[in-house]
Amino acid sequence: MTKSPLLLIVDDNKNNLQVLGSALHTEGYRLALAKSGKEALAQAQKIEPDIILLDIMMPEMDGYETCRLLKENEKTKNIPVIFLTAKTETEDIVKGFRAGGVDYITKPFKKEELLVRLKNHLDLRMATKKIARQAQKLKELNNTKDQMFSIISHDLRSPLAGLKNMLDLLTDKETPTDQDFRESAINIMKTTTDSTVNLLENLLFWARSQRGELEIEIDTLDLHQITEENIQLNYNTIEQKKLTITNKIEEYELVKGDLNLTKTIVRNLLNNAIKFTPEMGSITFEVSVSERDTYLSISDTGVGISEANLQRLFKDDEHVTTYGTNNEKGSGLGLKLCKWFAEKQQGSLSVNSTENKGTTFTLKIPRYQDR
Repeated sequence: MTKSPLLLIVDDNKNNLQVLGSALHTEGYRLALAKSGKEALAQAQKIEPDIILLDIMMPEMDGYETCRLLKENEKTKNIPVIFLTAKTETEDIVKGFRAGGVDYITKPFKKEELLVRLKNHLDLRMATKKIARQAQKLKELNNTKDQMFSIISHDLRSPLAGLKNMLDLLTDKETPTDQDFRESAINIMKTTTDSTVNLLENLLFWARSQRGELEIEIDTLDLHQITEENIQLNYNTIEQKKLTITNKIEEYELVKGDLNLTKTIVRNLLNNAIKFTPEMGSITFEVSVSERDTYLSISDTGVGISEANLQRLFKDDEHVTTYGTNNEKGSGLGLKLCKWFAEKQQGSLSVNSTENKGTTFTLKIPRYQDR
């Protein structure tokens, strides 16, 4: 249900507040009252009314000064101010407009005139807000498009070109190839394909999330099952790098979350750990719990993250791309997705890392409560 417009009436005269308030209340407006300019400034900052009806003749701070200060404040500068006053001189009216007012109604006011002017300014206010929302949405869509094009052009073109070159070598009859070369080429193509598919999945998830098309379905999830599935999906890569995977998560470690989002988080965090852990390294899954939350940690003995990159890691306007230990390339998109998806499930994602020693990402997610 749409709320009725909120009006802030400012007048040091109690009778004026009652008369004006009564007239507007019967028309269905929501009302807030202030008896001084100072009180009006505080109220406007707190409640952000749709329109302010402001008396001019007030002690300590008159309406002109109050309006001027409202217009200097970033939070209240766009709220329309209508002056209500007994002053009718042209000089006074011009002074009100120069202070930032949008209209000027003289006392004693006529109810019908006041209501018509109010409606006109409210309609204009609503239209302005709608345009601002549309402009912001358009800006976000343009940013999404620009980032997608950037990722597609930089992070998809390279692996696809590599696949094409490798296939050309394998199918070129004039290129001498032996069994070892073919096996090596196939392994490289599989790793590249897996990485590219992962990037595409992230890209599609991210594009949907930016357009507000993701549907969150909170259910009971088994973290042991989710982590084991992801380990099996990456079995070949793990074997190639001779990594040791230790899953300390017991069966039926239950949490509350969205299955697709949680799988995407674990997939990306494991892919990152594999990418940045050198051969013969290790990756460990474990959990700890509090009264309300479960903390899933994925730790590796990899290259770690520099302090400078740690500061930039989750920022929307930053693009951190680092090559893995086997020169695997990333888009920097996966970790942003993980953080965003964690927060969508009333959780969070944190990181602790030391260069040349390893990294631990910790996903906080609501714990399953058996009631």
